[in-house]
Amino acid sequence: MASPALRLPTATLEPVRFGEFLRDRNLISDEQWLCALADHWSSPKRRLIGQTIIDHGFLPVEIVEAQARAFHDELEVVEIDEVVLTRSERDQKPTMPMIPVPSVVALA
Repeated sequence: MASPALRLPTATLEPVRFGEFLRDRNLISDEQWLCALADHWSSPKRRLIGQTIIDHGFLPVEIVEAQARAFHDELEVVEIDEVVLTRSERDQKPTMPMIPVPSVVALA
């Protein structure tokens, strides 16, 4: 009996948001995060989320700045090697969808 093929989990890229980073470290509550997020997106002049959290008094500037450094230092960088395709493989993979082009009508 043949064993089933081993399936490796598919890697996905997800955005990392600073407000979620602070919430996940229990530095701000869910309510504080949602309040800052709502203010951030509803303000006509968008500020950085860290500044919004400071302005609401949820965290002092020193903690936000220290956490911003940690946030950037702890991000995992994933390097993706370029896949080299043979010419026949490259020719079989369209890079753009086929879009019909309307005929050009000359204007008099």
